[in-house]
Amino acid sequence: MPRPLSRNRDQQCRSRRIRCDGSRPVCAPCQRGARGCQWPHPQPATTSSRSPQPSHSPSPLGPAASSQPEYTTTQDPEYALQDPRVAKIFRHYVDNLAGWYDLNDSRRHFQDVVPCRARYNPLLLSAILAFAAANLQRTSPEHGYLEIAEFYHFDSVRRLISLTHNVDELPIGETLAAICLLRSYEIIAQNVSSQNHLQGCYSLLASRHIRLTTDLLSAGFWNYLREDITVSLIEQRGLMIALSDQHLPPEPAGDADFANSITFLLGKVINRCFSIESPALDHFEWETIKADLDHWKASLPPSFGPIHTPDLRKQSHFPSLWTLRCWHASSLHYYHTAMSILWLAEPATQPLNALQRMGQVDNLRRKLEYHATEVCALAFTSDSAPVWVNAFGPIAFCGPWLQNPQMRIEMTQELERWGKLTGWPVSIIADALSPPSSSVQMTEV
Repeated sequence: MPRPLSRNRDQQCRSRRIRCDGSRPVCAPCQRGARGCQWPHPQPATTSSRSPQPSHSPSPLGPAASSQPEYTTTQDPEYALQDPRVAKIFRHYVDNLAGWYDLNDSRRHFQDVVPCRARYNPLLLSAILAFAAANLQRTSPEHGYLEIAEFYHFDSVRRLISLTHNVDELPIGETLAAICLLRSYEIIAQNVSSQNHLQGCYSLLASRHIRLTTDLLSAGFWNYLREDITVSLIEQRGLMIALSDQHLPPEPAGDADFANSITFLLGKVINRCFSIESPALDHFEWETIKADLDHWKASLPPSFGPIHTPDLRKQSHFPSLWTLRCWHASSLHYYHTAMSILWLAEPATQPLNALQRMGQVDNLRRKLEYHATEVCALAFTSDSAPVWVNAFGPIAFCGPWLQNPQMRIEMTQELERWGKLTGWPVSIIADALSPPSSSVQMTEV
């Protein structure tokens, strides 16, 4: 039942010409109008969820997950974290999911900085709880997390809308981090093509000049770009962000910096080659892009070199390649993907007869199969959820060029295993592993 209206609240709503039913954290009229719901008094610790009714399955969340559940608002994050179920979901993020975002970040912003700032940022805490609860819904044998995920997702959206009313005062680092987390919620709870927060994030980035350094804002930007790359590779379209020189990372000073450099290069290759309106590359532009990729590869420290260990994976059709760090694997994934796109976009140097064209197609197919094999082999031996999640885009694009049917079957089986462990909807990736239609698909790219 709705809470009784206080006289002050009723007067405030009448002065704003808004009727109020007294529900918290947001009343029904404000909910329908997508407005921030302003209360003159501190919000109570719990509120009716307005989520779909939970199933009759046993819930890990105790008596509170009843037929009329109440979930703790994040308006006061410190108070919210006193709720055992909130703390459990929050810790699941810190212990199991933050590493997805710190894949290329040796400073571990999403594992060390984001949780600390969530203790006083309601939006960030709600985004963490929405994403982590959605992940638990898909990976845990326990039930009852879906309604919680939906509740905190709605709460995050409400807070985002409220923040956009004062863009100049927006805590952009925390907000960008929250949007990255909500993007992961959308993928896990809905589907890869759902891009509400990716679009919102693009608007946020487009309106601000971002100076890429080593702060939370920069960590959020690189995460946003990697998420955008993943969707672009799966859907074979351009990025939502138009990369410019302001996004150019500084000269690499450490191992992890090379990961950001190849992320930027891959993003530029995608935008140049996947845009429907872009003309075909001429020979000079193609050579310039390839020179950038060759320079990146030649500049890598020896630590990036894959280690070859025969028979590391028994009965596998892929070579046994592994790396020392997660960002080594993810960087090489992006390099091989960029090279695959570039080979597909290579302009013909001269007119070819039929036999020459057939030879060229065979040569192209061998190059693409090599890069696809490297991508899949490095993912196989990583034994790292962050690497798997980041590899879904490269595998979706490069995997179809595997010529060996046993390799494609093995890759599909491994994808299913990774999907169960991460909660990621991998069926769309497995579907992409069907063999390409030879030269027709090559011409289209």
